[in-house]
Amino acid sequence: MASLHPDIIPPADEEVRIGRLDRMAIGLSSLCLVHCIATVMLTAVLASAGAALANPAWHEIGFTVAMLIGAVALGRGYAAHRDRAPLLIGGAGLALMGVGLLRAEGLPEIAATMAGVVLLALAHRRNAHVGHVHAHRRGLARGAPHA
Repeated sequence: MASLHPDIIPPADEEVRIGRLDRMAIGLSSLCLVHCIATVMLTAVLASAGAALANPAWHEIGFTVAMLIGAVALGRGYAAHRDRAPLLIGGAGLALMGVGLLRAEGLPEIAATMAGVVLLALAHRRNAHVGHVHAHRRGLARGAPHA
């Protein structure tokens, strides 16, 4: 049986769930970026394939999923570590994605959406990092050994 290194504090279940949601959200943000780039490239090369990817339903569904996961992961993160930065950065990202959804065509939509997706991914990354640091510090405060 493998033993834990004394410096490694296993995170609490809540931090694990938050980190898992943040990783999922970062993955979805990455897929969104790939979608945006593929849409532009395919529209330039194959009009019919690009049109299928440019269907507004993709954007509406993606924005809804991003809002739900963002609210849960960033909200839980804030409740656990009280760092407002992920909420503010994530909120700005979602706002830009919303602008892209309302703009609904052309370069302004693509630019706003991609900028929003990047901000949202950065917010989830910070949320996961701050949650990890918070869990580690909390473990130290309980008297866990530290080298």
